[in-house]
Amino acid sequence: MEGTVILLHGLGRTRRSMAYLDSQIQASGFDTRLLGYPSRRCTVREAAEHVSSELGDLQVEHPLIGLTHSMGGLVLRTLASRFNWKGCVMLGPPNHASSMAGFVAATPPLRWLMGPACGELVNEPLCPDPPRPCGIIVGTSGATLDNPPSWLGAMRGVFEHDEVHDGTVSLREAVHPAATDLAMVHASHTRMMNHPETISLVIRFLKTGGFGTAGMEPSLAEAAMATHATSV
Repeated sequence: MEGTVILLHGLGRTRRSMAYLDSQIQASGFDTRLLGYPSRRCTVREAAEHVSSELGDLQVEHPLIGLTHSMGGLVLRTLASRFNWKGCVMLGPPNHASSMAGFVAATPPLRWLMGPACGELVNEPLCPDPPRPCGIIVGTSGATLDNPPSWLGAMRGVFEHDEVHDGTVSLREAVHPAATDLAMVHASHTRMMNHPETISLVIRFLKTGGFGTAGMEPSLAEAAMATHATSV
């Protein structure tokens, strides 16, 4: 794949959370731009406008590849009809209504801490499809020590006991019918962007447009979508 890789962090994080992944992608020979936005003080659309202004110096025909974590995937989807996107990789994206966001939004101190975008994630996102080819990486660690909200979610039963999730986003919430490849990594939502297997999968996708032998067949995305459809 050819283009500048645009890295977008998730809710409650900053561009620093994607800095190590950015350095690894640069070391593999790709041009990158590591962007930030005030995730806890804005809506998803406002975040997209912030990112759009940061990219405004690029020529219309300049090819871009999105690399997102969590809510950054929705920011990218909001911008899908703008700029010249050639594809994307999404790490733990809440592509459907988020159960964890529902729990946070119903807890006043957490709702205040996470800001207006969190409340939006409670509902099915009204965003365009992500750019294709689209690879989605899902974490499978469940609740972990490095993801404190996941402890509360586990105690409140946010996810089903046998549900695949990274402590924040589940497999059924992450999948999207536009996905062309899907992979699962035993990592938490908080740290998945720094996991060696995630980095390897991302670089492979950027080079080839797919996850290759370490990736999962796209048919598994269809199966997860079917699970999502029966749960809503």
